[in-house]
Amino acid sequence: MSEGIVPAPDFDSSRYERPNKSWVCGHACEGCPCRIGPSPSGKCRATTECAPRLVLRPGEAKGAWLCTRPADWGGPCEAGPLPDGTCCRAIPPCRPVRSLRARRGLLTRAVVAACVGCLLLGLSGSVRESFINPRPLSRQHSEAKFARLAARPGNGQGCVFCHADAKGDIGTLVAGALAASRSSLRFAVLASSHPRDFSRMDRSCVACHQGQSFHEADVAVDTSCSTCHREHLGSGPMAAVAEENCVDCHGDARQMLAAREKSRRLPAAAFSRRISPGAAVHAVLRPVDGFTEVITSFAVDHPEFRVLREKSTDANTLKFNHRLHLTGSDIPPVNGRQLDCAYCHTPDASGAFKGRISFETSCRACHALDFDVRNPGMTLPHGDAAFVRAYLRSLPVQYADFASRKLGLTGRREIDAFVQRQMKSLRERMSTGEDLERTVFLSDGRSEPVSGTAGESGSARARFSGCATCHEVSWRENAIPVVTPPQAPDRWLPGAAFDHALHASMTCSECHAAARSERASDIILPTRQSCARCHSPQGGAAFSCISCHVYHNPPPSPQPAGVLTASMP
Repeated sequence: MSEGIVPAPDFDSSRYERPNKSWVCGHACEGCPCRIGPSPSGKCRATTECAPRLVLRPGEAKGAWLCTRPADWGGPCEAGPLPDGTCCRAIPPCRPVRSLRARRGLLTRAVVAACVGCLLLGLSGSVRESFINPRPLSRQHSEAKFARLAARPGNGQGCVFCHADAKGDIGTLVAGALAASRSSLRFAVLASSHPRDFSRMDRSCVACHQGQSFHEADVAVDTSCSTCHREHLGSGPMAAVAEENCVDCHGDARQMLAAREKSRRLPAAAFSRRISPGAAVHAVLRPVDGFTEVITSFAVDHPEFRVLREKSTDANTLKFNHRLHLTGSDIPPVNGRQLDCAYCHTPDASGAFKGRISFETSCRACHALDFDVRNPGMTLPHGDAAFVRAYLRSLPVQYADFASRKLGLTGRREIDAFVQRQMKSLRERMSTGEDLERTVFLSDGRSEPVSGTAGESGSARARFSGCATCHEVSWRENAIPVVTPPQAPDRWLPGAAFDHALHASMTCSECHAAARSERASDIILPTRQSCARCHSPQGGAAFSCISCHVYHNPPPSPQPAGVLTASMP
């Protein structure tokens, strides 16, 4: 008993049943256990109900034996001790039983022994791989390609390819467990949703996925690959990354604050995305604080798309009016088809995105570049200012070829006469060849001279008014004009995934307000709110983070000159 603690008045130390004893009196279940209790080995030590005490009164030589039975056992008995001083009431022997503590200890030792035995059996012999493999691998990690990769020299076989310690014996497994970080062996860490100490397995992942890093460079606390990508869940496709994995970080204000502080210390080059060769994307400067808004759901608190939130404009120099082409009453059907979005915007090879618009497939049917409408077919070349200039400086040859090819003239005199008439008509309208070139390149359809190039009464659907009608043109005397190549972005949100084929049941106008756009600089992407009408719990369409976001961020690499770099949306 600890010093300073006073026991209860009725406390009987002789009958105190200590909980650390391994055996308990068999009469305990009857409510009358003996005071002495079983021996440490579990044998009954009961004899009599009391141990009589000899009392010598003054003047007595022999004394008398007194019963010492405690009060809770009935007090001194009436018969009293026997003449020889022994108790007259013998206690019947009992069958001691193990205490609860002892039974728990036995159960624990039995379970530990059984587990160790199962591990010894399972981790050795032919059943080892099937024993340690909980469920089949996903399809991505069980295909023939992965099997060939795993079979390369030094890569091992089966589990060994990802679990390096699996090729060793039991001692190697134990050594690997002991070599792990002590913090990772704590129950709180093992039970958490983001175990951290998986770096050895991560090295096996990046052995194949060499182009991938975890996430952006400003991630405050890196996370293991296996935290988001769960294996051994079945032989089908690997389970998709759960939204909870994203929200665990992006919905945590403390982690986002730490990422914001880290982002401010990193150079912009650490966040550049790798762009496919030849691809053009809409370049938007990355925020100084990075993308560290606290987001828990796309439908609830996801910010507006940056290109719309920051009122970005299309840097493409091509002059185009969507409203005019979609609702213009003076535009007749083209080849029997009324102009609509799908006339120009056709799917690319993947079907997920729209392919690039070209002059030949989308524009020439209306804008035939008829140089001289009195002679349909005299069309300027498109795509190279040097070719256009060469064409204009060789008009006699071009007219002669037109007379032979289109008009069917065969005689030299007839062809020469036709050429002289056309050239005379041009000289009446243009004083010099330089004036002709300037008119062709710089006329924009809104300022004179326009009729000088296309004639006074053209029959084409859209008269050629000059290159500057659609293009940005720079003019210098005695030099080839510079026509800025139009570069429409292939991707507006390069950090997001999208598939037009999955939205084929919707009309373009439900997401893109093209019929109201009159300026070429307008960006007519759908707003977050318009997407959330469907991509939300109420809309029924998928709204998890990975439905749209490409979360892996490859290490930055040098970009070819003239290629726009991408930023996360």
